[in-house]
Amino acid sequence: MILSVLSVDSPDLQLHHTQADGDVATLTLRAVAPTAPCPLCGQPSRRVHSRYTRTLTDLPAQGLAARLRLQARRFFCDTAGCPRKVFAERLPGVAAAWARTTARLQDAHRLIGLALGGEAGSRLAGRLSMPTSPDTLLRRVKQPRGEAPPAPRVVGVDDWALRKGQRYGTIVVDLERHQVVDLLPGRDGEALKAWLKGHPAVEVISRDRWAAYAQAAAEAAPQARQVADRWHLLKNLREAAQRLFERHYAKIKEAFKHRQASPPAQPATPTPAGPTDPPPASAPGPAPTAAPVAPSPRQQARDAKRQRRVERYQRARELHQQGQPLRQIATALGLSRNAVRRYLRSDHCPDWRPGDPRPTQLDGLREHVDRRLQEGCRNAAALHRELTAQGCAASYDAVRRFVTRRLAAVGQQRPRANAATCPAPPPPSARKLSFAFLRRPAQREAEDQTRLEVVRDADAELRGAMELAEQFAAMVRRGAAVPLAEWLGKAAQSACPELRGFAEGLRQDEAAVAAALTEPWSNGPVEGHVNRLKVIKRQMYGRAGLALLRARVLHPG
Repeated sequence: MILSVLSVDSPDLQLHHTQADGDVATLTLRAVAPTAPCPLCGQPSRRVHSRYTRTLTDLPAQGLAARLRLQARRFFCDTAGCPRKVFAERLPGVAAAWARTTARLQDAHRLIGLALGGEAGSRLAGRLSMPTSPDTLLRRVKQPRGEAPPAPRVVGVDDWALRKGQRYGTIVVDLERHQVVDLLPGRDGEALKAWLKGHPAVEVISRDRWAAYAQAAAEAAPQARQVADRWHLLKNLREAAQRLFERHYAKIKEAFKHRQASPPAQPATPTPAGPTDPPPASAPGPAPTAAPVAPSPRQQARDAKRQRRVERYQRARELHQQGQPLRQIATALGLSRNAVRRYLRSDHCPDWRPGDPRPTQLDGLREHVDRRLQEGCRNAAALHRELTAQGCAASYDAVRRFVTRRLAAVGQQRPRANAATCPAPPPPSARKLSFAFLRRPAQREAEDQTRLEVVRDADAELRGAMELAEQFAAMVRRGAAVPLAEWLGKAAQSACPELRGFAEGLRQDEAAVAAALTEPWSNGPVEGHVNRLKVIKRQMYGRAGLALLRARVLHPG
């Protein structure tokens, strides 16, 4: 059985002896070819100079590691003028010169390294009875391969982070075969320019709106059509919509407040008075005016912080009107440049709004608490005692806050002294509104649709800008046949500065944007390969140099 499995398929080798020692099977082989070609001049020789033994490791079989003891020969080279007088015979297809493993074991190690990397691959190889070190696996992976991929015709280009914020690279993907073609260092466009000059067969280049890639493609491949990525176009449109909502957020907030203050009237159902009903009571007099409640220390601190924010907002706008640059304003006020930009874009001081309540350990007892509240129990202390008896470890304060939130959810309040009214829910942020706005109308939730209608009615400029932005989104999604030049003209004449700036950026890359509205290519496959690249990079921890990462990404095994 061992002979049949471990035999080497080569007519120039003859098996003489097989021995199994523990977990290792040793095969003794002898080279029997009558001649051997000289590696320099290529002339065959018959004169044997000497013999020597090579030890090779081969693929295992039936759980046994295989070791080959090969009796090879040295020959004389009788060709006049050849500098090599004595040479060792080569074994093509069995093992390379000076190699200690067979060619098929090297291929197996390379496939393991491509799939798992060094450390994990070394552990698996040891369990498969072909042990090797992690460094050897990585060396196998980085060895160049002879096969060359076909010349790509349609490529997608995107950047990726070798070390986020410090070093970046460029990935090139064949969009027709959905395979990575190359990984290039840097994202300044110089490496991409050199790559495109070496691949003149490229006809279409799909990319995002990074200026370096656009310039490199225009200079190195003028024959290729550039196609802007549709996802990035929608992303830029959403960012413009967010800036629009931030600028008009005071009006949006007032519109939501007005909508909450005037709910739709419910028709009253008259109840007929029976013969035993008491007579109606006389009209009560004016209610006594409640004395103003002094703000708590926490509220005072919050108001003081709000006042300081307003002062910084006003000071930033004053310095901007004086002509000072953003960097100088940020340094003078101790703010980031993004915060200064947010102050200058908005017509009111941005305010911080708390988010959704955090999950608590009482969420699993919600049904029990709701049932007790429906039965009329409003005493938080009694509910705390009941839940403690059931094994709940929540404190009294946690139960009290949970009961208050559950009552507020149904429009009620827990009766307690000095109970404060539940504040109205804050309006959605500009960021949430922008995501809801960019979603397809058929995929929007009813609540988001209602919120967007409130935003449309808040201001005439908002309504016009939103209609124009929705028209561009429909063009990108192939739902409208409006020419791009016509839409750019409408956006240029719009009263919305955010859409005017967005249209100006599109006009600088108009040919690629127009191609994105008609061509079927996009950077979706490129983004998928970038995600795969990140997974491979994290598998290798600190060993993910560009050469090793390129080998594993280009040859997934």
